[in-house]
Amino acid sequence: MSNPVKHKQARRRLRQLGKTLSGTTTGWSDSEEDELLQEVGIKSVRIGDVVMPVTPPTHPELVPEHTQPFYEGSQLHQDIFLIGPPGPLRRDLVMKYAEMTQREIEYVALSKDVTDADLKQRRELRNGTSFYVDQAAVRAAIHGRILVLDGIEKAERNVLPILNNLLENREMSLDDGRFLTSKDIKDTQLTKFEKVSDRFLVFALGLPVPPYVGYPLDPPLRSRFQSRDIKAPGFQSQVDQMLVLTNNTVPRSLIERLVSVSLLLGVNVDKVAARDIDVPEFPMTIESLSSLLVLLHHLHPRFCLDLLYPYPLLPTCTLEQLSVIEAAYRRFGIKTEVVTADQEARQTFSGYRLADIARTGYGEVSVDGYHRVHKAIATFSHDLQSPQGVPVYTGPNEFSPAEFFVETPYHKEIFSSMVLIHAGGHDICLLGTQKGVGKSALVRHFARNLGYTLDYIPLYRDMSSRDLLQRRSTSPTGDTVWENSLLVEAAIHGNIAVLDGIDALSYGTLNTLQRLMSDRETQLPDGTRLINARRYAKLQKRSKLSAEELEQKRLVPIHPSFRIIALARAGNSNGQSDGRSAAWLTAEILSMFHFIVVDSLPSKEEQEVLECLSPGVDEALLRQLLTFARGLRQNKDETVRVLSSALSTRQLIRICRRLAYFKNESLYKAIHKAALSRFMPAMVRQALDELMIANGIYPAKVDKDFENLRIEVFPSRENPQEIRIGDVVEPVFKGADPMMVPNVVFHENPAHTEILREMLKDYQLGDHLLLIGNQGVGKNKLADYFLQLLQLPREYIQLHRDSTVQSLTTTPAIREGVLVFEDSALIKAVRDGTILVVDEADKAPTYVTAVLKSLIEDGQMVLGDGRRIVSKESDMQEGGQYIVVHPNFRMIVLANRPGYPFLGNDFYREIGDVFSCHAVDNPDMASELYLLRKYGPNVPEDLLEKLSAAFTDLRKLTDEGQFSLISYPYSTRELVNIVLHLQNYPGEGISKILQNVFDFDQYDKASKELLIEVFEKHGIPIGLDSEFSMNLGTIVELGQPVLTQRWSRVSHSKLLRCKVEVEHIAVRGGWDLDLSNEWKKLDRKEGRSTVFSEELYHFDIPTRGEALDIAAMDDGTLFAITTNPVTLHRVDPRHQSVQSLDLYEYFPLQRAPPRLRIATIRSAGRVKYLALHNPGNNELLCCDFEKNTVASVVIRGLEPVKSIMCSQLGSSGVLVFYQEDHANIAVLDFNTSKQYTITLPTRISQLFVTEHHLWLARGSRDGNLYMLYPDPESPNDGIPTVLENIEVLGQNGQEIDTFERIFGQEYGPGLKFAQNSRPENVCSMVHGYSHQNLLQDKSTVDVFSYIDGARANKEYPQKVKGAACYLRGTNQLVLIPPPTDGRAETTLDIVNPMSHQIWRIRMPLALSNRADSDVPMTSFAQFQVERDVASMCELSNGRLVTMDNAGTVRVWQVNPAELHKSAQVWTQMVGVDEKVLSVIYETDQDTLPGSSNEDDDVNSGAACNGGDGHGSGGSAGTGEGGEASEGSGKGDGDSGAGGGGGGTNGSGGRMNEDGREETTFEDIENLKLKTADDQPQAVSEAQKEMHDHAMEKLLGKIQMTQGDYQVFQTYMDNVRREVRELRVILEGVEAKNKERVWLKNQASGDLDDTKIIEGLTGERAIYKKRGEDDPEVGLFQDKPKRMVFVFDLSASMFRFNTHDRRLERSMEVALMLMEAFRGFEEKFAYKIVGHSGDGANIEFVKPGNYPKTEKDEFDIISKMKAHSQYCLSGDNTLGAASYAVKEIVNEEGDDYFVVVLSDANIAQYNIQPNDIARILKSDDRVTAQMIFIGSIQNQAEQLKKALGSHAHICVENSQLPKIMKSLFLSSMIKS
Repeated sequence: MSNPVKHKQARRRLRQLGKTLSGTTTGWSDSEEDELLQEVGIKSVRIGDVVMPVTPPTHPELVPEHTQPFYEGSQLHQDIFLIGPPGPLRRDLVMKYAEMTQREIEYVALSKDVTDADLKQRRELRNGTSFYVDQAAVRAAIHGRILVLDGIEKAERNVLPILNNLLENREMSLDDGRFLTSKDIKDTQLTKFEKVSDRFLVFALGLPVPPYVGYPLDPPLRSRFQSRDIKAPGFQSQVDQMLVLTNNTVPRSLIERLVSVSLLLGVNVDKVAARDIDVPEFPMTIESLSSLLVLLHHLHPRFCLDLLYPYPLLPTCTLEQLSVIEAAYRRFGIKTEVVTADQEARQTFSGYRLADIARTGYGEVSVDGYHRVHKAIATFSHDLQSPQGVPVYTGPNEFSPAEFFVETPYHKEIFSSMVLIHAGGHDICLLGTQKGVGKSALVRHFARNLGYTLDYIPLYRDMSSRDLLQRRSTSPTGDTVWENSLLVEAAIHGNIAVLDGIDALSYGTLNTLQRLMSDRETQLPDGTRLINARRYAKLQKRSKLSAEELEQKRLVPIHPSFRIIALARAGNSNGQSDGRSAAWLTAEILSMFHFIVVDSLPSKEEQEVLECLSPGVDEALLRQLLTFARGLRQNKDETVRVLSSALSTRQLIRICRRLAYFKNESLYKAIHKAALSRFMPAMVRQALDELMIANGIYPAKVDKDFENLRIEVFPSRENPQEIRIGDVVEPVFKGADPMMVPNVVFHENPAHTEILREMLKDYQLGDHLLLIGNQGVGKNKLADYFLQLLQLPREYIQLHRDSTVQSLTTTPAIREGVLVFEDSALIKAVRDGTILVVDEADKAPTYVTAVLKSLIEDGQMVLGDGRRIVSKESDMQEGGQYIVVHPNFRMIVLANRPGYPFLGNDFYREIGDVFSCHAVDNPDMASELYLLRKYGPNVPEDLLEKLSAAFTDLRKLTDEGQFSLISYPYSTRELVNIVLHLQNYPGEGISKILQNVFDFDQYDKASKELLIEVFEKHGIPIGLDSEFSMNLGTIVELGQPVLTQRWSRVSHSKLLRCKVEVEHIAVRGGWDLDLSNEWKKLDRKEGRSTVFSEELYHFDIPTRGEALDIAAMDDGTLFAITTNPVTLHRVDPRHQSVQSLDLYEYFPLQRAPPRLRIATIRSAGRVKYLALHNPGNNELLCCDFEKNTVASVVIRGLEPVKSIMCSQLGSSGVLVFYQEDHANIAVLDFNTSKQYTITLPTRISQLFVTEHHLWLARGSRDGNLYMLYPDPESPNDGIPTVLENIEVLGQNGQEIDTFERIFGQEYGPGLKFAQNSRPENVCSMVHGYSHQNLLQDKSTVDVFSYIDGARANKEYPQKVKGAACYLRGTNQLVLIPPPTDGRAETTLDIVNPMSHQIWRIRMPLALSNRADSDVPMTSFAQFQVERDVASMCELSNGRLVTMDNAGTVRVWQVNPAELHKSAQVWTQMVGVDEKVLSVIYETDQDTLPGSSNEDDDVNSGAACNGGDGHGSGGSAGTGEGGEASEGSGKGDGDSGAGGGGGGTNGSGGRMNEDGREETTFEDIENLKLKTADDQPQAVSEAQKEMHDHAMEKLLGKIQMTQGDYQVFQTYMDNVRREVRELRVILEGVEAKNKERVWLKNQASGDLDDTKIIEGLTGERAIYKKRGEDDPEVGLFQDKPKRMVFVFDLSASMFRFNTHDRRLERSMEVALMLMEAFRGFEEKFAYKIVGHSGDGANIEFVKPGNYPKTEKDEFDIISKMKAHSQYCLSGDNTLGAASYAVKEIVNEEGDDYFVVVLSDANIAQYNIQPNDIARILKSDDRVTAQMIFIGSIQNQAEQLKKALGSHAHICVENSQLPKIMKSLFLSSMIKS
């Protein structure tokens, strides 16, 4: 705006005032030429009835000159506090007052960095002596000036009180011994008195706190001021003012509309109090638009408003705010351009476009004669108006386009706007909607096109307001001097100062530049004043002062070309966790700049840019990438928007360059790499994957060469010339200093080689690398090996919590009294072109590392000593010290991944996109094993595999929870340490070695349990807790078997022939077997970790009902059948995962579930069918897993009652069926597909089918035994049809016992096993029962039984039968008797007939009616149905599989030889020997006396593991047997029982596995470890008693019964781990909030680098120390996060609970929430409500009424259950969700969550998924999520599709807490 206009108007204003006030025009003139006051020689100023005498100033240069209008004055003779809304108005008033009354002023801009030294006196050094320099307050007091304190609310509480006495009594004692006083007092010897001038006045300017942010006013200070509220001028005066300022060239209507909007959205006190929607305030600077409107009259009004008020364009503006603002705009007719649906909505531009910039003349000399001022004419074109030229200031350089800048239409518009604002004389702020949108590039483009030099000033959080202006240093002689900052240099030389990252500055720092920005004047800390050039010229003219004189008075003119361009991000980069992002963008900052919002480019333009910058990129891929990126940015979903910042234009350029340069690059991988998705919470990662696949970006096929990826060095490793990794080739660097090239031990493996290949690609593209990952995954190794391969020299720098910007660049030091700066590794690397490795980058505060961004992006950096790093020589100017970035300089930054438990800062989020990121993970299992083999070549392979698998599981846990119980990410580093240890000390047990890693977790009970569980699952003993023990079975001596029965053929008996019918097998169907169900991982627990037993491992078949039967295939695959619903489970051969096939459609609903049996039908040596026999309806379901079909066979000829299957001949393709008390037998021969129906002449109760041609039957009416064999006359395919009676005689006085089964296989010549019915008969051996013996030799059959008298009186439960199985591999019989005492355990008895012993193993039984269900079983009582105690089968490797009714499958090792060997390996692994260790000192001669016998004692002990073949370590073992077995004593004593030899003697001469005789159970018996329990019994009992007592007390206190408590505990046990995990998260949030920071200006602590000079001069407050930061004033009053959990308690929840426990799961979740939030209620205000047919909002827990004890919690979940049981039917999901979303925002909160649990049972209530989606997304402020539990799978799937990431399906109970956890996590990322 041209100045004469301004003066003229101001003068007219004053004259008006003069007229109205004095009634006379005398003394007021309107002469243009001369200065008003000078010309008249005014004596006084009168306003109203107040007259001020005017005294000519002694220092005219200190009198402000102000051309702003003056609305109202006030009575000014006391200290005055001007209070009012933000903006320059209050300051302008004071300046105007001072100008009219010709008063000199001292101006102090306050901020939290101001100390008393800035107000009173500061020490300086000269010639080695310190002296004091008066500061503003003292100067003003002595010289009678006006002291202006601007920004009172920003000064820290304890600073201003030093002025209290000066304000009140005009007195103050100074540091140099003087005393200021208002009285005339003579100096005394001690004190020198200084008179305070009568004219001294203080003006304080401040904002009202609240509503604005700041420190509240200190009462003593407040009482010393007269206050005055300065409001914005009224509508009319603003309109008039604008018209005057624009010379009436702009239509009045436009100005009125603009002013109306500003008043409507501006400050309104009433509105502030009761504002519903908090709309940011419009600044009071509407008149600053006049300078633009004067230049170009037809600017679009919306563009003008956006310059001052950018909120509506920012992503941080909520929908509600936006609608209010847009309504205000529309109301006054300020419209945006109309956008059609297919266009992307954009901001509105001015309507003018920059056509051309032409320089005018060579540039006149500036006012002080030192510089030149360059100008140009910028021509703007307009669609409707003629082009218009506008004068602009420019820089001295040539106009040139910026390199690598593609000017797209959008950026051209922004550039035009920037030039326009620049022409209007304003400073610009470019506001990016996200990072990487091209702000820096635009600034470079602007500067190049206008010939400017850029001064980059990276801002950071710790920067003080003084650092912005000047910094202290010393002259070469040691005197203290002040050095100008870049900003001041730019102001003097007329450059552009780029303030990069004003959003990072702490509150109030930037405000100190207000005066520089609005008035182009400021006062520097050393007393120099910068004033604008116009005023400087006036002073020269008026006061007749030359430039030299003015320079002596320390006045420096600001160059007219000087501009400030600030860069900021709309989001919140302050690291503050406060919900209102963009909190830094206050009304004060709004009034300082004109804002241009920079958004990401429109798709077409982005594509054009990417094609230009990465020529040759595949167009199809590029389009795909852009569509995807666009989708991310526009997605409404919070989770997804988090990702969009990861794909900024900057990242897209990087991805495209890779795609163009490396042809087979996968887009899928490139996006994952750029987004660093590896470290995102599972939810976000999943959302990313789904989006990619939706956009057609699929994962690449598995890289075939991955395994063959090699690192090759040509011609040889000794003489490297070039290196090739995969298909990437790079020459080796030559001429490096070998001392600087790393040299590391590195074992190459596929995973790391791939990372090295990716790093090499990026290195070739010229990128800087960022390796990010957990600890111990090899980041340093990779970086070093990479440099070693390429022979690149490196500099290394490690960051830490206390790193500062200064220490990163140069370190200040004082040598002989002079400040010098030493270069850091960073500067050396930049200068010499080495590679800089920055380690632990996440540990340094983010503002420190942010300095690296300007170095990498812009190649610019300013060092502490004033030197500057520039990227190319053309950027250098004369007179400066410069360092040019060497072309070879590269950075490799290493950082831990963001998030808990790495307590670092999120380095990646702040500046990660400047680097090419590589997520370094633990190698995959194959690569890891590859590595481990290199480190431990002698460690057994299977142990390495187990260790690797266990660690993989631990890492999964860490990832899953992101913060699970195990928060420590166990890495390859720990694993390598374990393997190295095993390699070097193979004798030491693995459990001891594991303690080296896991003892850290010894004291955390929950994580310890989890660790033990994981390692036990893999069968690795981890010695965290445990006494190791062997828990093997016991030997029960049976004594000799007794002859109990003899069977013989009766010579005269009549042969009965049976009727046979032959027909084809009746097959129905041939349906496809549905194998689409996914394989689920089994939770397999290894049995041998701390305890060695026969059980190898166990796992649970996933069933809700009862497990019926199990069968094994040759390859180890298991099939198990379970009920409720009927399901066939297929377990893979390694027993790691299970596939469950629903068969309920083949079994129509019956009163009780069918008791199915499994048979394996083989034909021609292979399995033909897996047959399921349903005894209830005589059907056989045959599953063929080769053809994947299923058929049903009807067994004809049987009665419609229960049938029994004999499957012993199944291996040859024949199944036999009979019915109790019936006379029919059905034989199905699957080899010939025929069924033979035999009708017997008598009814039978039992049939034993042992071999093809000889069966045994027992008559049901007469109890006789019959044998059946084929009729030699009519063979009938060898089917037995002749019935002959057999005589049975009891022997030796024994009763005749019936058999349950007779096994067909012979275990010895003519010997078969039989299972008895009576408890005391353990089992029987039938001798001579065969076709040959009975029929041809006509011999008798003897039955021998083992009798156990101890069991004579026991009775088996009626309906439970024992189980038996013959093991072919070891010729043993295994029996499981039913439990006789009703306890849930029985024994596994293995009979060895050779030694007449049983090996008895305890076996727990899990019952199918789960104890944890306190809901009564509605289907059938537990023992109504006859069932087996367990089912068994044998694996092909000889192991035994058992399955109990609840579906727990156990795999046992029962072969004695194998067991013996495993036990030896285990004892070695555990290292359980070292009960006694001795120290042996060796001398040169021999062992010292006195220590030799000790060894012998140890080794002859019972648990010896030590003998190594010499001494008495077991060579001639003296075992319990007593015989010396010399032959076998060559072992190394590892058998653990009296040396290697002695262990075997107990069995009386049978030898060991040296190959002479079999190992027996006795050998194993001798293996048992004798571990002593140290605790005496009394102590254990006392502990138990103490626990019971404490429990009783607790229950008494909370008034809970023992029964209730137990039920409560069963619920609690199910969620205990999840509660612990949630609490870990919540504690993590707390901890982050409480992080300490450096507090500056302390009187003790560590020396603050920035205050070294102050230390020299003798100041005291030069230290810094860690402390808790005052919360940034007012920026965040801590409001709680509000949460509402809505539970589905509808009647269907109770009804289906027995089916899938859905109600109980909900109750568990409620309990989990209550327990987890306990203690955090003030941070997380939560509510638990329910919905059902009764209502939509039934409150159970609400804020202020939280449960305090277990009883309260139990009551709440009991109420929930009762409600569901008795409520009306109906579904209120919709109502409940909508109510919760509406109601939660009624109270203030930091964040809002609504989680709705529902059983997706909504289709029947006619609720559409879209309705739910609409409600969940109805309020932007609320994160609303829906979790479907226990629903019918496909229904939930459809709903999930409609709701996207707002919905989660929870099929398993254990998933619920995980889902809740991931919700929390993603919300934390947001905040």
